[in-house]
Amino acid sequence: MTTLTALRQAMTDFLEGQGIAALTAWPQEQRQNHQEPVAVVQVKEVEAAPAGFQNYLGQSYDSQAHRWTDRYGQRVTVKFVLTLCSPRAAGEAGCRRLLDQVAGALLRGGPAGFAVEKWTMGETDFDQHSGMFRGKLQAVCRGTLVESREESGEIVAIEVKGEMQL
Repeated sequence: MTTLTALRQAMTDFLEGQGIAALTAWPQEQRQNHQEPVAVVQVKEVEAAPAGFQNYLGQSYDSQAHRWTDRYGQRVTVKFVLTLCSPRAAGEAGCRRLLDQVAGALLRGGPAGFAVEKWTMGETDFDQHSGMFRGKLQAVCRGTLVESREESGEIVAIEVKGEMQL
């Protein structure tokens, strides 16, 4: 699984854990099979910055392997775009209800290892091509990518604050 796929899936899993119908942006056909409003998750932008001197965060002890591993990391900011799709039968009101649910979920937290810095929403409208009402919400989430390395320099794992493996 690629990093972007893992990030999209993390937001999708978070929303589903909050009782919100969600799926990742691809494949598009799944959107039109939903009879209820659904949030479609995309990653718009990922920005990384150093988290320590030359990204070095220190060492941690691996109790299973009985050895120390060096840890490196970067602060990462991910901009998620959530397209809220509501079938014609649910109407614009369905899109607005979904928007309220997603906003409430983001106020309570974010995907594993991430803090929600801010979120913004746009207008809802009817998309003739898909035959659905649509709205957009952008969520900016912040976390730390932590990389563990063996003495040889081989990367053992990459995690977001120890909560989500990439």
